[in-house]
Amino acid sequence: MYQDRPDVGCVLHTHSPYATAFAVAQRPIGCWVEALAMFGLPEGVPVAAYGPRGSEQAIANIRAAVRPDTPAVLLANHGVPVFHHTPDLAVLVGGIVEEAAQAAINASAVGGPKEIPDALRAPAFQRAVSFDSQGTRRA
Repeated sequence: MYQDRPDVGCVLHTHSPYATAFAVAQRPIGCWVEALAMFGLPEGVPVAAYGPRGSEQAIANIRAAVRPDTPAVLLANHGVPVFHHTPDLAVLVGGIVEEAAQAAINASAVGGPKEIPDALRAPAFQRAVSFDSQGTRRA
């Protein structure tokens, strides 16, 4: 299924509870946590429509939902696959997706999550790249 994505070296499939709650509700996760913008999900996490597990319909639905540079998707009524260059990055992004889902569910008690404005998502990513390129610094 990911042969169109030579950048994918690892696929991690989870049923993390908060992100799976969004999958079961068939609701995408918006970009309301800065880490999503920083780690390749500035448009949030899309939902692939439901199809029986492993079926051609399910595969077509996933392909339709995944954008070329998107490292995660919610599978309607199922769970969350994350795809990245390495297992470590897949685990990191999976954790960020779960954190964003949990934050949204918690934020529902105080007015609901608010997305980061579109114009500020790319600068968040660029800042992360800048920090990463500088490496760890000691004072």
